[in-house]
Amino acid sequence: MAVTLGLALLVGCSSARMKDTEIDAKFRAGDYVGAAERAQKGFEKETLEGKDGLLYLLDLGLSLHTAGKYDESIKYFRLADQAVEIKDYTSLSTEASTLLVSDTVKQYKGEDFENVLISAYLAMDYAMIGKREDAIVEAKRVNRKLYLMTTEGKRNYKQNAFARYLSGTLYEADRNWNDANVDYKLVADLLPDWSGIGRDLWAMAWKLKNRDDLARLEEKYKITDKEKAELKRRVSPERPGEIVVIFQNGISPKKVPEPNFPSVPKFEPRYNPVTGGEAIVTNAASGAEVGREKTSKLMDVEAVAIQNLKEKWGGILAKKIGGVVAKHAIGAVIDSKTNNSGIGALLAYAMYAADQADTRSWNLLPKDLEVARIPVTEGTYSVRIQPIGIPGALPPKTVQIKNGEKIFVNFRYMP
Repeated sequence: MAVTLGLALLVGCSSARMKDTEIDAKFRAGDYVGAAERAQKGFEKETLEGKDGLLYLLDLGLSLHTAGKYDESIKYFRLADQAVEIKDYTSLSTEASTLLVSDTVKQYKGEDFENVLISAYLAMDYAMIGKREDAIVEAKRVNRKLYLMTTEGKRNYKQNAFARYLSGTLYEADRNWNDANVDYKLVADLLPDWSGIGRDLWAMAWKLKNRDDLARLEEKYKITDKEKAELKRRVSPERPGEIVVIFQNGISPKKVPEPNFPSVPKFEPRYNPVTGGEAIVTNAASGAEVGREKTSKLMDVEAVAIQNLKEKWGGILAKKIGGVVAKHAIGAVIDSKTNNSGIGALLAYAMYAADQADTRSWNLLPKDLEVARIPVTEGTYSVRIQPIGIPGALPPKTVQIKNGEKIFVNFRYMP
């Protein structure tokens, strides 16, 4: 009986998604549609009721997003969002509530940062297809989720600068200067040294005629006369168009067993030779370069993943220790009822051996999210990203833009 139960638990520990290397291989090769088709098959087999159903769904949404199939991506990210929304934001004190069942045999709920990124990707999807109002709603939901995790889940999380900046840019596109200014100020509070935020704040202060802010920002960020002229034009009634490049760089960390406590997981960084990117815009007809700007990091997914799991580590460890005690207690009771036959001790050992670290995670996320903004006049342009650290550029994308418009363009590099 004990051996049978132990083997059953060990068999149940395997993760179909984490063993499915074909999705990862297709994604790395740039075959995002093929990766999506493979993830679709996995999801249809697992469904949301399966223990890996959410993982397949997340990779399906992200593969379609990276392939530029934003409407389809929205469909599956919406389904994933509904799946995680019905689950509580578990507090640290309740992490120790299930002691006998290995985490790996349970339905995957997603890490906190993964759940937050579902709304971030929905916001990007909507922005890419020009649905600014829907994009703003999702960007705001990012920080609403973080608020709930902080207040109800007792986590020590900060708001998300990427989502704030995205909503600020969208408000600016709608000429909603006050709300754009509020979001840019929040980004400055979260990332005071972030490249470009001083210019964004100065442009809003100029438009809102806030003289005190103008003087302070000019001094703090050393804004030049040339930059001032460009920023005034940016918020004028005859403003040019603007290409907003989102660069998703690298690959998120891998979840592995903690060496000193192998039933507890930790995130370990993965190799990435690229430190950033440079967005280059050329006239599609003539090939003449009209602008270039280095991308700036707004969300370090790798750092957030590692820190979020550390926040939960105490609760996970308490649960594991409690599980060891409970399993040995059950074994002792069984042995006492069976004249110290050793069956109980064997059962306790089998349950303990089956309690492996849950190393499942959203495997295709980038290492970080970066942004660059390049103003252009009305026309057709070719946009490309030159990754910094490796030769060559990512395949270019062509966009058409009118004066006063903001067009979002999405790139992904994966080593």
